[in-house]
Amino acid sequence: MEPSLLLQRYRSDRRKLLELIFSQGLVKVPSADPPDRSDMQLDNVSADYVLECVKSGGAFVREEAVERYNCGMDMPIMVSVPVGNSFFLLSNPDESGSPPHRVAPLVGEKATFDHLMYPSMQKDFSVGKGVKAPMSESEIGCSAPTSILSKPTDDMNKFCLGLPPFLTGLSEDDMRETAYEVFLASVVHSGGQKSYFEDNKKERKSKFLKGLRSRRDGSHSQSDESRSDLMDIIRGQMEISEAMDAWTKKGLRNFCLGSMPSRADVHRIAMELLRTLSVSDFPSRKIYRQWQNRQADVLQELLLDPANSVAAEQKMLLNLLSKLRNLEDWINLSNEVRTETLTWIEKLFSSMSSMPTKFVVSDVTYYCTRSFYFAVKLYLKLLSSIFDILEDGRIVEEADEILGALRMTWSMLGITQIMHDVLYGWALFQQFVHTGDLMLLKFTILEIRRIITYKDGDGDLGFENKTISSVETFDCRRDFSLIDTVLFKIYHWCSTKLEDYHLHFSMGESQIFEGILTLSLLSGLRFAYECCETKVPRQSLAYPEAKSESGITSDFFHTLVEKSSQAAFKRALGTLDAKSNIEQKHPLVVLAKELKAFAEKEHAFFTPILCRLQPKAGIVFCVLFHQYYGEQLKPFLEGISGFTESAIPVLSASYCLERCLGHIIQSISEVRKSAPITNYVDPYQIREICSPFILDLVNLRHEKILGWTERAILIENWEPLSFQQKQAASVIEVFRMIHEAIDQFFDLIIPMDTIHLRSLLIGIVRSLEAYLQQIISQQVDKDCLYPSPATLTRYKESVNPFLKKKAF
Repeated sequence: MEPSLLLQRYRSDRRKLLELIFSQGLVKVPSADPPDRSDMQLDNVSADYVLECVKSGGAFVREEAVERYNCGMDMPIMVSVPVGNSFFLLSNPDESGSPPHRVAPLVGEKATFDHLMYPSMQKDFSVGKGVKAPMSESEIGCSAPTSILSKPTDDMNKFCLGLPPFLTGLSEDDMRETAYEVFLASVVHSGGQKSYFEDNKKERKSKFLKGLRSRRDGSHSQSDESRSDLMDIIRGQMEISEAMDAWTKKGLRNFCLGSMPSRADVHRIAMELLRTLSVSDFPSRKIYRQWQNRQADVLQELLLDPANSVAAEQKMLLNLLSKLRNLEDWINLSNEVRTETLTWIEKLFSSMSSMPTKFVVSDVTYYCTRSFYFAVKLYLKLLSSIFDILEDGRIVEEADEILGALRMTWSMLGITQIMHDVLYGWALFQQFVHTGDLMLLKFTILEIRRIITYKDGDGDLGFENKTISSVETFDCRRDFSLIDTVLFKIYHWCSTKLEDYHLHFSMGESQIFEGILTLSLLSGLRFAYECCETKVPRQSLAYPEAKSESGITSDFFHTLVEKSSQAAFKRALGTLDAKSNIEQKHPLVVLAKELKAFAEKEHAFFTPILCRLQPKAGIVFCVLFHQYYGEQLKPFLEGISGFTESAIPVLSASYCLERCLGHIIQSISEVRKSAPITNYVDPYQIREICSPFILDLVNLRHEKILGWTERAILIENWEPLSFQQKQAASVIEVFRMIHEAIDQFFDLIIPMDTIHLRSLLIGIVRSLEAYLQQIISQQVDKDCLYPSPATLTRYKESVNPFLKKKAF
């Protein structure tokens, strides 16, 4: 739906609500001032104020309603319900989409919200001039978004880069607004669209909603208009109000008039805004106070370095910034005093510029080098503008133009091509973690491949290869560069999911699983060796080819499969007693079925993907499950003394599990069919244990059949029913018992030998012989038991039943 039509619907529904309230007399009005709806501008009346009057029974005052409406113009529209993310329309709300999921900031407080709370948008795109595109849609392939990670409930604080926190407590919203100011200044400083900053007396339509919607296909506009639309799109994506956009442009207008410095940076932008803007340029003193405090915090973060600054300079800077934060005193100061204060801050900056740099990069100022952390956080805020705030899991169609425009901020922030690729890959990964979108995962993999080429190349690295943070690794803390920090954070998250992949991935998420596996290998090969500490000795796995397969990749996959197998087995043990009580079965039977289901899922879903990267991964899983279950089964086998009602199901379930695991191992090692399964696992010895018990069971059933046969003969009163029906009724009972014995024998899912089948057949033959002997000797003559010969067998020499017709 077009933004203008959507806005008209909102206004129409709002007006209908107010008209209903006033027409029904639901709101009290002073008797001296009855509301005249024909005279009243309902569009300028606060609906919240009217609803509060109805709810509380208070009197409606027109002036207060209009004032309340004007004051709330710059505030987000919220619903006063505990959920806080629902709204109501008189018309059908389906076409209007869902509200933003990002929580609004608290008034008067600094609330920190991660920029990853913005949903993303699944879309293929290429990057603007000078910025490498990830890949075309034809190269990647189209896939519907998959939600694995359809669990965006992870604590996003785990995905910080370990950069030092702000001393002043700058919030995410403060950084977002500062990033927008830097972007606007960079557009002018780079010789961009200056007409966008000029006064325009024509009333312009709001393009906030338009900036959040995709452009119409085939639409072509003039260059200036398209640039203006792009600026509005970026403003909308960064959630900047029109009021802030207006006063920021006014403060930066001097840049357009030719007075901009030869080198611009965040410090000079803040100084320029402080010089140009005053309290009269803001809607209220409260907003101006918040804005000025933010500028003071930014200057303190940029200029104050407790590790390097001189104590006297720090004290002077803090004193000057305190004047900025005291709004009442600042307003009462004369213009000369305020100008002098800003001049002293500028002098402090100039003196610090001569200090030695921490990161040596050619043609980059001291501000950029020592405020590297600030620049990284600021640029990440700018990169978040490519993710649509209204569409989950998508990237806006204008992402290529946005990335091209963000390139203009590189000189101000000290961003290089390598830094852009590293931070862009990190932003894509964070958005994937939040949304679980498959296309974002593919883009992340492409960016990580590019980053690895920088890391492995011989190019001259600057900021991105210097130590920026101390990260807690497996057993120690290590100092990492920007590239290593991003790679390790990605690897750590991926390995956390993969170390229990049976839990985190379902059957329909093969592409997500394969993508995360690839991403883990790409980002963590240099870290994987440190975590390859297997708890099960390699020799105990009886893995014949393990000794010949060395290297980080093999150890990585072995550890991965081992940890996930251990986690799955522990979960099965945790629910074993409860399931055993519910199903009324032996715990080992339930456990064997659980592990068999795990093995079948592993072989059907995970093994094909794992074997593409490591051919032996599926064998490791089977060997581990065989070993884990064997440890639980061993005490039972040592205490078994015969076939009991509980022993037979356990032996059958154990045999089925071992046979399933053996079949999987054989299918994976198909090229080496000559190698027996015993080369990989130690069998449970169920065949050896069951063999004597099976013979005893068959002999016991023979005795039972003989006993029932004698009983059937004793109660038999043989009398032929007719000349054609001369069978005894007892024979039916005998055959029924033999049939049941055969079924019971073959229903035993345990290993058997030919001796067991031979014993069964011997018992059947003996039972039939005993029956016939008893019947013939005690009941009837043998000749009477023979059936009448068939019709076609009644033939004599003298009789020819087939006579040929004589030919005449």
